[in-house]
Amino acid sequence: MVLSSSSLVAAIATACFASACAHVEKTATGDKSGPDRAGASASTHQRRVLNEGYSLLYNDAGDLDASELILYVKAESDAMNKTVTAVGEFGGQVKKDLERLAKSHRGMRVDLDPLPEMEKRKRAAISHDRARYFAPVIGHGGREYERTVLIGFWNGLNHERHLCQVMAEAEPDPTLKKFLLETEKGYDALYERVDDLLNKEYFRDPNGKTRD
Repeated sequence: MVLSSSSLVAAIATACFASACAHVEKTATGDKSGPDRAGASASTHQRRVLNEGYSLLYNDAGDLDASELILYVKAESDAMNKTVTAVGEFGGQVKKDLERLAKSHRGMRVDLDPLPEMEKRKRAAISHDRARYFAPVIGHGGREYERTVLIGFWNGLNHERHLCQVMAEAEPDPTLKKFLLETEKGYDALYERVDDLLNKEYFRDPNGKTRD
């Protein structure tokens, strides 16, 4: 998905879990039993997987926060401006919320790098191609430009809301689960807003033809 003229998902630093998450605590009489070890291992794996998700959410929120920069490339319609601004503001708030939660929840990380190398290279190539598309003078403009940008937001917001959904199903911490469910609702609302705008202004007319 392409959420800004610069990048969609930038690579973030690889990091390890906090040692407390991976350590199997010993009792005064010796190591914990086999089932306890297995439970601790499963819990550690679950937290690692969730932290990969939080890192993706954090990085994508940063791209959404910067998405308003595309409004400086070309002058667009009022509806387009308001929608992009709303998406950017929400992304900025999600980013701040994740930073706050990462500080208050031991073991939560937002700085992991879960993407394979070739996936990162592919996304960088897509971003480079999109940058040429959005470039002033040589790039595209008008309704074609607006439609392309909004389709990018539509795809991106759909990705984010489903990521929040599957993470909330797996998150055992009540506070973090609540955050994910609320963030999912926010992305749902923005997704519907973009979908409605596309259908109303860019895809449908009384004759059923795409507007230019």
